[in-house]
Amino acid sequence: MTRPSLNRRLVLRLVAGIVLVWCAAAGWLAWRSLHEVDEIFDQMLVRSAASVLAVMPAAPLSGVAAQLPDRPVLDSDATAHRPAITVRDARGRLLAGSTELPALEFDPGGAHLHTVTYAQRRWRVFQRWDAQQKYWIEVGAPLDERDELMRKLLAPALLSLLALLVLVPPMVFAGLRSGLKPLRQLTRQLSADTHAAGASLTDARVPVELAPFTEAIDRLVARLERSLEHERRFTADAAHELRHPLAALRLELDLAGRDEDAAARARHLQRAQDALDRMQRLVAQLLMLARVEKLTELDDAGPLRLASVAEAALRDASERAAACSIELSLDHDGNDFVLGSRSLLGILVQNLLDNALRHAPAHGQVNVRVGGRDERVSLEINDSGAGFAADDMARLGERFHRPEGSVGEGSGLGLSIAQAIAHLHHGELAFGRSALGGARVSLSLPRVATDAPHAPVYA
Repeated sequence: MTRPSLNRRLVLRLVAGIVLVWCAAAGWLAWRSLHEVDEIFDQMLVRSAASVLAVMPAAPLSGVAAQLPDRPVLDSDATAHRPAITVRDARGRLLAGSTELPALEFDPGGAHLHTVTYAQRRWRVFQRWDAQQKYWIEVGAPLDERDELMRKLLAPALLSLLALLVLVPPMVFAGLRSGLKPLRQLTRQLSADTHAAGASLTDARVPVELAPFTEAIDRLVARLERSLEHERRFTADAAHELRHPLAALRLELDLAGRDEDAAARARHLQRAQDALDRMQRLVAQLLMLARVEKLTELDDAGPLRLASVAEAALRDASERAAACSIELSLDHDGNDFVLGSRSLLGILVQNLLDNALRHAPAHGQVNVRVGGRDERVSLEINDSGAGFAADDMARLGERFHRPEGSVGEGSGLGLSIAQAIAHLHHGELAFGRSALGGARVSLSLPRVATDAPHAPVYA
């Protein structure tokens, strides 16, 4: 199937428009020229009649009517034909006449112009009375003389227009081909294997008409590169982190198969189960992180109370805290409406709370405080654990980074997921020392009015 050509389409449309304009211009020129020539032709007849009446005697002469000669006024000019003239008196007697002019009936009416056909020729005739109404005159001239004048006037103009019509399409084609050269260069640049990854197509050489197109391509390429980078990171992280639990699972299953002691076999199988559970948690967190980092907007964003999200997370964690005799508490001032996704913010708070419970000692405390200040809403989680080491502060939130002194079977992805969700909500995480002696993690989000409608999508 032949692909449509932008160059051919532009040429055809421009040429069609030029032909249309040419036809309109030629038609207008012909109409205007005919109108002007008609006026000149009629004025010539009117002036000829006035000139003849000006030399007529005061009283009509009696006798035989005079015959005007049918010949050129000047022998040296064969084209200088005089008009055919007929003169009558008030009673209609013929005083002077021309054999060229058709014998028209005496018309005592007012001055007027009309067209007649005589001897297979069309004539333009003017008739009128003199001022005293003693003489009635008609002056005529064949219209083929007018047509000849029209041809002489129109031929050069129409030939010039025709030459213009012939020359314009090649010039349009050449101009379009030259004008579309940046588009062809852009196509070659996109097709070239040497186009560097991350290089921008938009530069000072790109015409202003193509700039939006190249900018859109740059944005698309940037999104694709980010997606590919996420996929590469996900694959690399999954391969790296799953290597150890897989090796442990294989080793424990191998030892369980070799050991004949039932108790030892049970211990090996339990450790294999633990490795499998760790793999399951790791894969779930990797998938969650990949999903959150891939999002560019929140489809389910709406106004909600951040304290209600914290309350739900505390209810879920209450059984675990009770098992370790850890005291959970929540403080809030009610000024905590934010715009966001309840499910994602729930995951964020659960991850932060899970870290706090993991590092809080038995009979310790974990306090959650929610409140609004100015245009921000903050959620703080404080624990009575060991807190963050000063050297770890800069690396908190990195993938698979576990601060020194971390306990439990964490994978180092909880804070990474929380930070990605915070950024998606135009928020930020901050880390510091808690008044309880342990770690403090603070989430800050933009505050919205309590009666805010469903807000525009985050971008």
